[in-house]
Amino acid sequence: MALVIAFILFFAFDNAVAQKVIFVETPDVQRAMESYQNAFQKYDLIPGYRVQYLFTNDRREMERIEKDFRAEYDRVPTEWEHDPPYYKLYAGSFLSRTNAMRLLVRLRENFPGALLVHSSVSVKEVHACRKTMQEW
Repeated sequence: MALVIAFILFFAFDNAVAQKVIFVETPDVQRAMESYQNAFQKYDLIPGYRVQYLFTNDRREMERIEKDFRAEYDRVPTEWEHDPPYYKLYAGSFLSRTNAMRLLVRLRENFPGALLVHSSVSVKEVHACRKTMQEW
């Protein structure tokens, strides 16, 4: 009986000792990771999605709508673009269409003409928008 107890204590103590995990990367993996990082450092903008909630040729209307939007959706990042003679207002920055659709559905309550558009987005904008959307 004492032998069984000693055997159990030995294995219990052996498992209780902290174990160390060592991760070894081969040089090929290290080069691949460096190549991947360098490839994305070259680009400030990446393909993504935004919600376009206004398209007009009246700058005053654009400024008024943008002000109203910021009052209602103060945490959603917005941006405007002037493509003469038109002004476009955009909200959000997303990499996935699914996440952009969540914002689109919400904005259509107040902006029924809002639509989803392909756009170049920055990684910083995507992170800011992701944080905002998680808080909603």
